[in-house]
Amino acid sequence: MTSLRTILLGASAAVLTAGAAYAADPIKIDVSGEASAVAGLTDGDAKGDVNAKVSFKGATVLDNGVEIGAVLTGRLDADQPRQLFGGGRYSGLLIGGPRGVGPDTSDAYLQGAYAYARGSFGQIIVGRDAGVARILSVSSPTIFSSVNVNDWQTDLSGLNDVHTINDFSGYSSKLTYMPPANFLGGVLGGLQLGVSYSPVLKNCGDPLCAPQTGFVIAPDGVMLATDSHWDDAIEAALYYEKGIRVGGSDRLFVGVGASFVTADEHAVLNTPQTVYDDYEAYSVGLNLAYRGITLGGSVKTTNAGLASFEDDGYLAFDAGVTFRTGEEEGDVAVMLGYGQSESNSLGFDPLDPTLFRDTRTAQAGVTYVLGRGITVGAAAQYTEAKKPAAAGGPEEAATVVIESSIKF
Repeated sequence: MTSLRTILLGASAAVLTAGAAYAADPIKIDVSGEASAVAGLTDGDAKGDVNAKVSFKGATVLDNGVEIGAVLTGRLDADQPRQLFGGGRYSGLLIGGPRGVGPDTSDAYLQGAYAYARGSFGQIIVGRDAGVARILSVSSPTIFSSVNVNDWQTDLSGLNDVHTINDFSGYSSKLTYMPPANFLGGVLGGLQLGVSYSPVLKNCGDPLCAPQTGFVIAPDGVMLATDSHWDDAIEAALYYEKGIRVGGSDRLFVGVGASFVTADEHAVLNTPQTVYDDYEAYSVGLNLAYRGITLGGSVKTTNAGLASFEDDGYLAFDAGVTFRTGEEEGDVAVMLGYGQSESNSLGFDPLDPTLFRDTRTAQAGVTYVLGRGITVGAAAQYTEAKKPAAAGGPEEAATVVIESSIKF
């Protein structure tokens, strides 16, 4: 398998660089980014968080019409673990692929670094980037940059466990292919497909794979420490969008996303009582947009890579509605959102009773556009986490936050 991985990645890199000498256009450099600052009170305690991301893209178009380029993305995020979630943030024993490249103790790191080729054949991406399951994902709509019910960057309460985005591979090195959008034409004219392959879920060659330190249950009941990780992560996803005329020139836009992710488990020691298993996760989301109103939600189910004693593993869903008057200066937006996650069968680990955790969270908020790309907003969020007494018992938190964000 190692030689096959090398051949695949080497051949793909050759495709991206071949023909560079025949570029018809000079290299064009684009810089884009976004940042958010959050301050608020959670159960009377003042807290804050800052997130920022900046991307540099260099691209050129060859004589044959193929665009080739490279992208580097830096990230600052104090609330993001060094590897992404396997189940939920707290309910799963496991975490997935890396957040990027950088010191484990640093809030700043290189999130993405990849090359791409785009043409009539579709798009090929090689390097550290999100997989197609995240790229083509659909979840409940939101008006905020970081304070969300699901797929959040800021969680001042420290309790939110709702996570429906299928991003187990994180920003590991991977090969992604997406055929041209609408390539099937006809009634499927709004369809986009994609597949991604990650040979190894690791940080810079170090064995910081999920979980970093695992365990197995020996036949005599003794807990034996071992290392276990997941390789050969494969993800497939689709996104379909269609506008339906609803009288006059108005259209109802329907967006659907679905994905599947799997990864092979490799443990140093495997026994019939092993705790770990191959990772599997399914996610589906739906959005409906009409004029300024967007309604939607998503659901995700995964075994989190555990050889669970029950059929059900981690299950999460979210739903919400937003209304925007526009995106120009002076426009406002409002939202309501709800999310819930359950992790009943992930709680068999006697070493970590916190795996028994069911979470509910609700949020309402409003934003105001100060200028192009600059938004300020306020939100109220309530989160409840049910845990066994051994893990501290049930917890709840009421949070009020103010978020300012900018995109360029």
